[in-house]
Amino acid sequence: MDLSSKKMDEVMKIEQKLLDNVETKLNKQNALLAALGAAFWTIPALVLWYFVYSYNPNFGSIMLLLNGFLIGLVIRIHGHGMKPLFSVLALITHTWIVLVAFGFEIVLAGTTWAIFLFGLYAVGAGAAMQIARVGVPFEEHRAYDYLNSTQTHISNKRLKNRWFTALSVLVFTVIVSTYIASVSIVHLSEYQAQNKQLIQEQKHRQLAQNKEIDITPKGLEHRSTRDILFYSYAYHTGLLFNKRGNISRPFPRSEYKAKTILKYLVKYRDNARAKFILGFLMKTPQGQSLLEEAVNQGDKYAKIYSAVDYGCYTNSDLAIKQLNTLRKLFREESLHEEIDSILYIGFKGICSDLEEPEYLLSYVLTYKEKPDFK
Repeated sequence: MDLSSKKMDEVMKIEQKLLDNVETKLNKQNALLAALGAAFWTIPALVLWYFVYSYNPNFGSIMLLLNGFLIGLVIRIHGHGMKPLFSVLALITHTWIVLVAFGFEIVLAGTTWAIFLFGLYAVGAGAAMQIARVGVPFEEHRAYDYLNSTQTHISNKRLKNRWFTALSVLVFTVIVSTYIASVSIVHLSEYQAQNKQLIQEQKHRQLAQNKEIDITPKGLEHRSTRDILFYSYAYHTGLLFNKRGNISRPFPRSEYKAKTILKYLVKYRDNARAKFILGFLMKTPQGQSLLEEAVNQGDKYAKIYSAVDYGCYTNSDLAIKQLNTLRKLFREESLHEEIDSILYIGFKGICSDLEEPEYLLSYVLTYKEKPDFK
């Protein structure tokens, strides 16, 4: 029996239904569509990888494995391939995406063993190659072998299934897709950075709001005068000091709120120190009136700056005598230092400084509560 007779006998033993099934599968192969599909899916694959890494950097390396399954499935769905070319397409696409992911630094988090990473890549690549090809059922193996052994099947001769066509299209389109994915990732990264910054700013604003106090009369009525003075200084300068004045923390600035709570102390507690600070900062006829009231109520800083004001606009020699007298009367070292500083600088320099009066922390630190405040 010659060779052709043997082959005829083999064909006779293979059911026509199986031959038809395999023939249909072979004709459905489309390497060109598989290449285009793989290139297109490069974009969502890289974006997905970026989101996974953003969510938890430790999961970035796991995508070395999962990406292989994804690419293999994509090529299988689009190409319906049964020949090794489809596995090659899957391997190239998977490897390309992995290299791009490394380029974007979305794979590693901390220290990871190279052998572990290579293992994940290798398993992913193997999965991609295996899944990319449509398997031949056991009962169809003989039909498949027969149709591919006699001569090259017609489906393999079609341009869409030629290896040079599929690989050329894959290389070109995957480069384009990678560019689009890269631009998308850059924009996503910038958006996330801006969003993160906005969230941080909102947190800072919220923290700042949490530091603030209720400045209504009802909100202030249970606070001590010294405590309120600290908050007035904090609103004025943007720094809230502790009771000793040696530790500070940032505080929301508001000139309006600083003056509002000083006005509360003036109106509801007739407080001399608040009158002095408010009058000193206002530099208006109303402010001058508040300074005079503070002097009459015995506020020591008001007396010092009343003498300074007298020296600036009336008689500097008499003002110096007044300051020296006050120095002898006052016991507080901080007040001695204040008077000494004024005398050392001289009225010319002090009067110039008073054009833009400064709210000093010492105005608050030297204040002592009086049991009979209103």
